[in-house]
Amino acid sequence: MNSSIEKQEKFRFLPLVTLFLVFLTISSFIFTLSITNGIFRYSMTSIKAIVIMISLSLLCFSLGLIMNQEKIYKNNIKLYIGLYLLLLFSITFFIARPSFLFDWDNVFHIYEDSLIPFRTISRYFSGRTSIRTFLYNIVGNIVLFLPFSFLLMIKNKKYNNILRQLVVLLPLIVGIEIFQEITSVGSFEVDDMILNIFGALVFTFLITRFNFIDKIRHWFYSSWKGMFYFKYLLYIISSIVPIWFMMQTIIKLIRYLC
Repeated sequence: MNSSIEKQEKFRFLPLVTLFLVFLTISSFIFTLSITNGIFRYSMTSIKAIVIMISLSLLCFSLGLIMNQEKIYKNNIKLYIGLYLLLLFSITFFIARPSFLFDWDNVFHIYEDSLIPFRTISRYFSGRTSIRTFLYNIVGNIVLFLPFSFLLMIKNKKYNNILRQLVVLLPLIVGIEIFQEITSVGSFEVDDMILNIFGALVFTFLITRFNFIDKIRHWFYSSWKGMFYFKYLLYIISSIVPIWFMMQTIIKLIRYLC
């Protein structure tokens, strides 16, 4: 016990360092998305954004393992949800999307085919679209909300219930579709919502039906005793991407200004 306390004391500066690193990385991320100049406009891709958010999540996760404090574990879950939502909005509104063009009348002029269930889905299964398009529109929409569903269950056991998840998921999914239509960065699609909800509900059913979620939840809140050096190594490795991304953003900005 004394050895564990000594190790925590030795690394008591880590929470502050981690918070600073997360703040700078998120600031760089938002800055990159918001700048309209060509230098930054298309420098962010969905894959790059996913890697950055996963790295930040692993960084915070490894911090929790090193410090072994319940408060950090619980705060980390909230942080994971925040990082996921930032990634979600980035993919659905900014990355490889046209600039915002607000038009509230778009809500009243939605394309009729977009309101017919399974019309768009059947088109993708007709074999007349490329594999890339199929993966992006079908598989992509199915898995889009799986991380959120998973994090809700990790945060609170009450979300093991599919209906409780729908109370949170449905307004978020509908809100994104409507706002895409209003801002002209996308279009309102009933089939997108069907795929989003289908993916989340099937995932929730499977992970709770076979009791995987309880085991994973225990794993999330465990201290991983006897693996201190692995925890520290994980912390170092997961910090590489955020630091690299921040340096890349700073260098691009300096080159642009000069």
